[in-house]
Amino acid sequence: MVTTEYRRVRVWTGWARLSHAAIALASIALLLSGWAIAESPSMAEAASEVHYLSASVLVFGLIIRLVLMFFSQQHQRLSNLFPASNELGAIAQTLRFYLSFGRLQMPRWYAQNPLWKPVYLVTYIALLLLVITGVFMPESDLLLGFYVPSVHAFWAQFLLWFSCLHIAATIWHDYRNETTDVSAMINGYRLFMIEREQGGESDAKVQVVTLDSLKQK
Repeated sequence: MVTTEYRRVRVWTGWARLSHAAIALASIALLLSGWAIAESPSMAEAASEVHYLSASVLVFGLIIRLVLMFFSQQHQRLSNLFPASNELGAIAQTLRFYLSFGRLQMPRWYAQNPLWKPVYLVTYIALLLLVITGVFMPESDLLLGFYVPSVHAFWAQFLLWFSCLHIAATIWHDYRNETTDVSAMINGYRLFMIEREQGGESDAKVQVVTLDSLKQK
């Protein structure tokens, strides 16, 4: 006889959640104030002040995240943003979930969604490029042969699309598959479904694979 229970596991540290909140809130403020600077001359001066203040918050969040990439738990490190070979099946299953508009089952994962890991990595690179070009833009229009305002605008567009897709996908995951991604970034805990076989000595499982194996991904 198989019984099902739920296990609440702390996945994200307080520093990781602080970094995520700082980057997310700063990105929204930067996108809105950047739009106001470009499209509304009457608001440009006030928007510039908000833009630079938000950039400071973004740098604060990025510094924390960069430290965590090298000196934190394994699933928060830089190496974990590269999908492992044993995650290829989960990536394919996630793609099928999206293509079926949520009708098929989505795989379970421990921390980051395997399909989104490379996107997260590119996003961090984009944020760093936005900071660098934002610093150099008032001084010079050219940097290493690139037109700085165009580079800044390109990666700002990338950040806008990523933000919209990331928010939509996270809410969709929680709605369709009870992944608790939203609450995990608030309190640090994710909810895992555990299947136990009573009367035997089988290990606890999280939808076919063990919780320990999910941590190793």
